[in-house]
Order: sequence, then structure tokens, then C-alpha cells
Amino acid sequence: MLRRSHKKSRAGCLECKRRHVKCDEQRPKCIICTLSGRDCSYASPVTDGAPVSFAGDRVAVSPPGSVSGSPMSNVAVGTIGDAAPVPGVPLPELGHPSSHLCHDVNSAHMELMIRFKFSDHAPELNEELHDFASKLLFRCALQAPYLMHQMLAVCARRLVALFPDRSDFFSEHAMHLQTRAISIYNETAAKAQIDQNNCSALLLYCSLLSRHLLADLLAKRDTNLDGFLDRYLQFLSISGGLKGVSISAWELLLESDIKHLVLWAISISQSLPLGNHCDYLRHLISESLSLDAQSKEACLKAAAYLQVGFDRILGNDGRNERYLMIFMPAAVPSEFTELLAQRRPEAIAVMGYWALYLHLSRDVWHVADSGAHLLRSIAAYLGPDWGQWLSWPLDMLAQNS
Repeated sequence: MLRRSHKKSRAGCLECKRRHVKCDEQRPKCIICTLSGRDCSYASPVTDGAPVSFAGDRVAVSPPGSVSGSPMSNVAVGTIGDAAPVPGVPLPELGHPSSHLCHDVNSAHMELMIRFKFSDHAPELNEELHDFASKLLFRCALQAPYLMHQMLAVCARRLVALFPDRSDFFSEHAMHLQTRAISIYNETAAKAQIDQNNCSALLLYCSLLSRHLLADLLAKRDTNLDGFLDRYLQFLSISGGLKGVSISAWELLLESDIKHLVLWAISISQSLPLGNHCDYLRHLISESLSLDAQSKEACLKAAAYLQVGFDRILGNDGRNERYLMIFMPAAVPSEFTELLAQRRPEAIAVMGYWALYLHLSRDVWHVADSGAHLLRSIAAYLGPDWGQWLSWPLDMLAQNS
């Protein structure tokens, strides 16, 4: 019988070697043995230089030294679903394990893991970047439980629309897993110093959480625009905080495995506007008699940001990166956010252009049909007196519906 060839795993577990299959070398149990329910053991059970003793399904790890200046006592790390420590991040005192550890892995979690595709949640990446980012994501998630929980949470959120007959089931899991992810993050990574061991996991977590929150924001159909604006401003505030985590780790990120993704995203976000789709909008902003110079500058910055998005989505650029601007809400100038909070009609009209960009990106599941609904809500809110400000977005909506 012909046997499929594979690279030999010299550091693989004894069971995979016995079965002549390629081991992924995850400790204390490799993924293959975990999924097949087999006993997994290694010839030399060592984790990061620390001796490991096995007791049933639990593992006791003795850290070789101290972390962040404070020594850690032996920490009992539970089964796969437990909140294992992030490398370089000290765990809080585990007085009552149930308050810090998540529930055991169940069949629902396994289904979410099987259905998870990174390309669904980062549609702006090309195939090469998808492959790189997906491998990095799983590697980081195995070490950072808060990231693993957020992965499963956003996957469940994605499945709400794909399986309407099970939408309640997936919606409940999305909310529960996201809550657990935030809880574990607050108890571990949020209290720790950012270093080379956790910066990639932190950035990936912030990105997935922000995308999950964006999907929740756009999925709700408010009866009036004020309700949406309140939720949108709250979303921008959270996104700004998540962006702050990235900025604080900027130098570390540039030396980490994720630096290629960071530099790629920054290069696109800093692109100069080329098209003329927002020219009339910029003219109206510049000629406005009710905006002061600072407010005009804020609106013009937002219009330039949108023009970069239209350059990508309406140009001949068929690359996936045309969707990137959807997922960079923190790039909105804070002065413009303040104008939205004040319900300034000029700023709300600018948001109408963002609604059109969302509509043109409706193939992305986070967005779906939210753009058309939002643009019509904005038009109704502003009324006919502001029709000239929204003439182009509404015409484009009619042509692309």
C-alpha cells in the first residue's frame, strides 16, 4: 500500500511516531492526539526549559525564574479550555479557579474551530498574507487564551447570518465567548507589561475584537439615527482604546513576527487620495458658513480618508485590500468624532459617504446590507435641505442596489 509522504517530526510525540504521522509538536498534548482522543506523551517532556509533570489531564509547570520582577509560584494549568498563562505575562492569584478558568471545551467549540477561516474575518488580505496571518494567529492563540476565545467568538458571530435556523445558538455563543475573552484579557494581558512574547497576540486580539464589535454595530437596525450615532461613538471610543494598545507596543511590533502585516496596513492607510469622488463634498465643507476653521479641517480629513477608500473600491484595483478601510475606524480624526457627538449636520453628511462605502463593500459579512440602511437613515435625518450634500451617495446607491 502506498503511504502519503510527509516530513519526519524529530521532536514529535511518541504516539504520532508510532503511527507514522506528522506531529505538530504541541505540548503537553499535540493537536492530532487531542482530536483523536489518544494518549500523548513525549520522550523529553520539557516546556521552555521548565520541567513538566503530568497528572491526568492537568499539567504542572514550574517556571524557571521570575516574570516581570515578581516570582511565580507553581501554577496548575487545567484542561484545554482553561486560561493558560500568556508567555511573559504573570497570572493573577488563582484563589477560586472557576472564576478565572473557562468552561471545558465542548462540541460547540470544536465546531467553531473547524469552521474558523481567517480569510472570513480579514477579507482585505491577499492569499499570501492570509496564509501567513492564519498560521501566526493559531500559534499565538495556543499561547493566549483570550485570543483563542475571541477567535471562537467572532467565528460564532459570523455563523449567525450563515445559519439562520441556528442564529440564536451562535449568537449566544458569540456573546459568551467574547465576554470570556475580555475577562481573561483583563485578568492577564491587560495587567502585564507588553513584550516580544505577547505583542503579536495582543494586536491580533484587538483586531478581531474590533471587527466583532463592528459587525454588532452594523447589524442592529435602529429606529432613529440618534441611537446609531450613540452606539457608533461608543464603538469609536473602544476602537481608539484598542489602537492605543498597538501604539504603546509599536517598537515591539516592528521587531515581531507580525511586523509585515503592520507595515502593510500602515502603508495603505497613509495612501494619498487620488480620485474626485469627494470633490463636491470637499467644496461644500470649504464653503460652509457654520463651520469654523478647525471643524472644516476635521471634516476635510475625514473626506480625504473616505476618498482613499473610494479610490480602492471604485477603481480597477481588484485586490482584497480595497476592503481595508472598513476595519480602520480609529483613523477617524477625534475632532470629527466630536462634531458627530454634537450632531453637526455637515459631519453627519460626511458619514453618508462612509455609508456608501459600506454599501459598495456589502460582500463583506461584517457589513452586509448595513450601508444602504444607514445612508437612507442619514438622508431622512438631515431632510431635503441637505439633499445637495448627499446627492452623489444617493445616486450611487440607486445605481448599485
